[in-house]
Amino acid sequence: MAQPLNITLTRPDQGTSWGFRLQGGIDFSNELSVQMVNPGSIAELSGLRAGDGILMINNTNTDSLTHEQAKMEIIRSGNLINLLIQRGAVTIWKPQVTPLSELRPSELKPIISATGDEIVAVQKTSLAKEKPDEICTIGSSHNRSARPFGAGGGPPSPNSGPSVVHSQFNTPIGLYSAENLAKTYVDQTASVRDNVANMNVSGQTVGPSPVHPASAPAIANDRPSGFRSVTAPKTDFEAVQKQQQLIQSMHCGGCDMLVTGVFVKAGGKPFHPGCFKCVTCGVGLKQKGYFVIDEKLYCEIHARRHAQPPGPDMVAVPVYR
Repeated sequence: MAQPLNITLTRPDQGTSWGFRLQGGIDFSNELSVQMVNPGSIAELSGLRAGDGILMINNTNTDSLTHEQAKMEIIRSGNLINLLIQRGAVTIWKPQVTPLSELRPSELKPIISATGDEIVAVQKTSLAKEKPDEICTIGSSHNRSARPFGAGGGPPSPNSGPSVVHSQFNTPIGLYSAENLAKTYVDQTASVRDNVANMNVSGQTVGPSPVHPASAPAIANDRPSGFRSVTAPKTDFEAVQKQQQLIQSMHCGGCDMLVTGVFVKAGGKPFHPGCFKCVTCGVGLKQKGYFVIDEKLYCEIHARRHAQPPGPDMVAVPVYR
């Protein structure tokens, strides 16, 4: 590993870009490093390279800095930054780009877009890694072809025969071969086969054996023990009638429809909120008071008109309860 280097970046004013991009940080579980350096920028002229690990920013250790904290530390530096870097600490992978002049004629065919326009390729970009690792572990490489289970990782020896690559991957077809099925059947019927082999059937009577009186089931009330009488369920007409009365009592006093959800109860009858109104003028009676005359709702004005005084010399007066 190369020795750490001190690099100082200066610029004339804050309107000039440093010309490099950071990557990593403690929040990315990766060390802080330089991802890209613009050609001809202040960072390139100062000696900063892509892949340099940043150990310190202005005497501030970057081991515990997040990506955003590292950016703020650079912004607070103004026009002068002192960086302690580790040359080549991080490998920066880039896609392989082939210029138009190196493409084959078959690869220069125009591409028809969704709008019908023809697009001519100017370069070819490959995301494949140039040289695969000698030893591949999970997470250490990318874009690798799947290989069947049991296939060796190294090249075949010169004295070994041709290697056979199976097309099945972790297939259970071997569990259902004829040999396995026969072995499973023999193992499961072994106990039955042993019992039949040791059974002595000579002198045994064929047919149902007589039942000894002592072992006969007890009979009580002309019915064997262990049995009980089962009768058809009886309908509770009283409960059904009560349920019907309850359903009937939940019909709206205004529209005679079944009341569900929120309702208003007046005079012992439920009303829909929209039906709780005066039958004459249709004004809503909620929080205004109501009068029940002949099982109908009225406001105070129309209740005076429809109410009949008990005597000729009497006047109907509204009474709120």
